[in-house]
Amino acid sequence: MTIQRMSSKGRISIVKIQNFTIERRQSVIPLVYGTLLLVVAVVMATVSPLERITNWYLRVSEGSFVYRMWQNPTYDLYCDVYIYNYTNIPAFLAGDDAVLKMTEVGPFRYNEKRTNRNMSIDHESGRLRMTPHINLTFLPHESVAHTKDVYLNVPNIALIAISTLAADKLGYIANLGAYYSISATGSKLFLNITAQEYLWGYQDPIVTIANRFLPGWIDFGKIGIMDRFYGQKMLGTEVQIRDTHRRFEIETWDGSAGLVEQGFKDLNTSSLCNTIKGSFEGLMFSPKVFEDKEIRLFRKQACRVFPFVYQKDMMTDSGFTIQRFQMERHAFNNTSPYACKCTENCLPNGFVDISSCYYGFPITLSKPHFIDVDPAQKLHFEGMTPEPEKHESRLDIEPNTGVPLSLQSNIQVNIAVRTNAGNPITKPLKDKVMPLMWVSLYCREAPPEVLSLLRLRFVIAPPLVITATVLLFIAGAVLGAQGFYRLLRPKYRLIEPEVVPKPRRRKSSIAINMSDNKAFKDDDDMAKEAVSLLAIREEDSDLPDLILTD
Repeated sequence: MTIQRMSSKGRISIVKIQNFTIERRQSVIPLVYGTLLLVVAVVMATVSPLERITNWYLRVSEGSFVYRMWQNPTYDLYCDVYIYNYTNIPAFLAGDDAVLKMTEVGPFRYNEKRTNRNMSIDHESGRLRMTPHINLTFLPHESVAHTKDVYLNVPNIALIAISTLAADKLGYIANLGAYYSISATGSKLFLNITAQEYLWGYQDPIVTIANRFLPGWIDFGKIGIMDRFYGQKMLGTEVQIRDTHRRFEIETWDGSAGLVEQGFKDLNTSSLCNTIKGSFEGLMFSPKVFEDKEIRLFRKQACRVFPFVYQKDMMTDSGFTIQRFQMERHAFNNTSPYACKCTENCLPNGFVDISSCYYGFPITLSKPHFIDVDPAQKLHFEGMTPEPEKHESRLDIEPNTGVPLSLQSNIQVNIAVRTNAGNPITKPLKDKVMPLMWVSLYCREAPPEVLSLLRLRFVIAPPLVITATVLLFIAGAVLGAQGFYRLLRPKYRLIEPEVVPKPRRRKSSIAINMSDNKAFKDDDDMAKEAVSLLAIREEDSDLPDLILTD
């Protein structure tokens, strides 16, 4: 009825659409869907969806996964402390033994918990700001014994440090006065104290006097190695998060791009010895870590940036590849680019001077058990057994995301001894670098949630994406070919309708249908007749009535 009310031209256009639909719809629809599936498959093959999802997941924004991991890292980080116990002190001081003998006592295990407080994102500069906080928890059941129950014979750090400092800075007369003052306190060159006192602080008359008269220099009443390393105030830091090539690199530490204690002034006059900018703390690394890239690791307690270089590729138990980096072999050498310039009281090869970070005390760092140090220093001691596999430092990283998988950083703490003719207290230890202890900071594996995400990204998802891409391509090709073939060779041929004179008015369309079809026409005849009714040429000016009603 609607078609009959239209003009002749409008009716012809609608009939042409109906004609096209009947003739071509079984060809066009498969062709359209096939083309769409092919386009999707090509896009998936050229633009990796996994890469985009990974970049989205690694974004740093308030509440994101990476943001929460920085705020409260779930890595299990442990600190094993091994102390050197000197066993022949009376014989050595009496001159009976030419070398100092020692044994290694440990480990004394601690759990290091790192949190970052006052976190905020500076969107304008693209930096993440925070204040790191480290808390150590002693694990007596995983240690060799409780620190309070183990007595050790160890060098008197306070006496050696004050005497060496006086020998470096004062003349003969001043050193002579220091000698009598120190002798009056009754301080000994070696002490027999517990591991707890040695690590976390013991009373010494020299420290007490220095704290009383020089509070601006010695701001503590007792001295202990771990107490001084972890007793420093927490300082704010900034890391880069906008530049993907430099993401998670340190920008500043305590407002400076370098270590002021090591002589940093500005980036134009800095060196690798005192520059922090561009290094990492180890929580995350820049994505796309390459084999030729040197990773600089910063540890505030060590007051130093240490270079790590690529060693080899490895396969994890989860099935994805990681890269192992190892501390550069000559990182502690005087010829290393990371060595600070020295003009006086220079240390032997293989030692790093960090005295400027610890009150001027002659504290030095080296690899454990004197690995890669000056052979002359090894001759002074007996009992150290270097094992490169055990004592070397290494770092495992998933290179595409920059996620650390494991870490082992081994550093030995020593104290350099120098003397002056006016103060012979430390003369038996003159020009020796005395081993105190070595520390192994390690994380065996990443948290389960991180491993699960990495396994999903690099093991499970890639074959699924490839399979989906191939299936989409095959389905699109099949549908497209089928549609194109039907477009060229349609299944039905349109039959030209017979010219029928305009019928007179009839009573009912239902009666006409009943009289024409007689309810006995088969399906094929009905289909052909329907097609013929719709196949009307434009020159047919007088269209037959399709629907007749009263």
